[in-house]
Amino acid sequence: MIKNNIEDKYTMSLSLNVLNHLGINLYSNIPSVISEIVANAWDADASEVHIHITDNNDIIIQDNGSGMDIDDINNKFLNVGYQRREHNEAITAKYSRPVMGRKGIGKLSMFSIANDIDIYTSKNGSINGFNMNLEKIKDAIKYDGDNVCYHPDSIIYEGDNFIGTKIILKDLKKRISSITPQFLIKRIARRFSVLGNKYKFKVYVNDQEVQIKDRDYFHKVEYVWYIGCKEDDNEYKPYFENVKKEKYLSGEVEKNKNYYVSGWIGTVKEAGALKDGDENLNKIILIVRGKLGQENILDIYNEGGLYSKYLIGEIHADFFEDDNCEDMATSSRQEYNVEDERFEFLKNFIKNVLKEIQKEWTSLRNEMGVEEAISIYPSIKKWMDELKGDDKKYAKSILGNVNQIIVDEDKKKEILKYSILAFEKLKYNNNLSKIDDLNLESLDNLMVILNDIDDIEATLYYQIINERINVIKKFQEITEVDVLENVIQQYLFEHLWLLDPAWERASSTEYMEKRVKNALSIENINGLTDEEIKGRLDIGYKTSAGKHIIIELKRYSRRVSRNDIYSQITKYHDAIRKLLSNTGQENVPFEIVVVLGKLVEDLSQTELEKFYNSIASYNTRVVYYDNLIENANKAYKDYIEANKKVAPLIDMFDEISKE
Repeated sequence: MIKNNIEDKYTMSLSLNVLNHLGINLYSNIPSVISEIVANAWDADASEVHIHITDNNDIIIQDNGSGMDIDDINNKFLNVGYQRREHNEAITAKYSRPVMGRKGIGKLSMFSIANDIDIYTSKNGSINGFNMNLEKIKDAIKYDGDNVCYHPDSIIYEGDNFIGTKIILKDLKKRISSITPQFLIKRIARRFSVLGNKYKFKVYVNDQEVQIKDRDYFHKVEYVWYIGCKEDDNEYKPYFENVKKEKYLSGEVEKNKNYYVSGWIGTVKEAGALKDGDENLNKIILIVRGKLGQENILDIYNEGGLYSKYLIGEIHADFFEDDNCEDMATSSRQEYNVEDERFEFLKNFIKNVLKEIQKEWTSLRNEMGVEEAISIYPSIKKWMDELKGDDKKYAKSILGNVNQIIVDEDKKKEILKYSILAFEKLKYNNNLSKIDDLNLESLDNLMVILNDIDDIEATLYYQIINERINVIKKFQEITEVDVLENVIQQYLFEHLWLLDPAWERASSTEYMEKRVKNALSIENINGLTDEEIKGRLDIGYKTSAGKHIIIELKRYSRRVSRNDIYSQITKYHDAIRKLLSNTGQENVPFEIVVVLGKLVEDLSQTELEKFYNSIASYNTRVVYYDNLIENANKAYKDYIEANKKVAPLIDMFDEISKE
């Protein structure tokens, strides 16, 4: 039983220091912050939002919404944590929109990127203006203690009358010289689904309207599974231009609880197509009430099949923001509580959808492989037409496998020819059907496979998959740290697909490789401490699809701190930018990959995400040695399992041949 104290013995205090956790560090990039302001405009019943990037690197966001008077400013906008839904404001007055805001902290995200903010707002013919300054807020936190009040400075608006709210972000923390209107248009389009006349909500960037099609990935999709929509009422379909196959799936997540979703999941022809500059599109985003709710829910499934590297999609789940249920969004507003039953229901629903997609994707890719083979060699159609029964089935399978794995068209043609030759040899010996009947107790069947193993290895599995499996095996078998380092130094630069499947054809020119290595070794390595240099193993340079890739290898046994990484990548970043500028390649993308054993610090998941987001601004990401093995095994696990079955036969055949 809890008893009331006679006097107040205990006290809980909340200070402006909350800004440090829920505002200043809430987001790490400009599109995220702009999106929070756009969401506020939606909640204010705006029909238009105009965003301008000025010549002096300010960002102006102006809407024609309901605006605010003095009471609104003080009691709602400046009241950190004011929750509209708890004040009977869950639906907007003019357009009856379900509001996007919930925790009342999104406005604080502006301090993530700006040190100085002017806000002008008009309501009932009166314009009010005030300035919020980050340094002054910090001073209030530092000198005034807990439970203080920060008083923004009043400012006078000098301009034409307007209706709504105008926000000017000044003294930005990050340089936005690389943030073009087109970049911002694409990012905003990817964060909102309530754009255009249908929703009476238009967003403009430097006078160019942001539209759904500006997401710029619909054209990449080859196969698409529509979820929770009807064929005669599908708002997504008009955006897909190059889809070869489509299917409609139910959006019923849990009927008894009225949980339904809509959206789509698609696959692209080549995994490399999901690389969009610094952004990886290999994800399924979650959209709630028309706004991006979670960046990627695909990563919670730990999918290992090759098909998962081709996935992209959008799931709309408005039941996540049911006003009658507990708020399931985390304080960061960038993800949801995975322990909430709604998340569990959605997780299981999508898991079943992915299983169906995986099965159908393999079949579709096989079919497409046959179609492409016929288009490459017209004579193949005649060859296929002459095949009967299981022979045709095995032929389709082998052509489909070539299509699934090989991206390089020239290599695909070469492997295709060898595959057909191997097929014909097996067919001539009536061995095709016996492959499925392989039984170690049957000497005849075993000899059949051994006699034809050279033909099989000369095809796809030997020339492509076997090579990759051997590399993965080396990582798996090595347990001694020093040996592990030598193997990685020897093989990693030659097999960049271990770092990224899209870098299958990474290469380099002697001229640029020399210049890049000189820039790194002379201008930057000399600037490192002896301790930092000892921690290095090597630096590599490659190019892939027009991108420059710089790989910094740390010794496996070396434990590296975040400060060590910041110290080096800032030097690399500036050196590469300077080099590209000097060679007329200012707009050519580049990426820095740091491969290491482990960080010194024992960080929480939240701290790790903040660290990864911070180095992303330097075009940098971290990869851990142990994850190379794990991820490679996941990506090629089907082929590794197949190889395990064949490997003993190969060894036996080699042994017999030597006798």
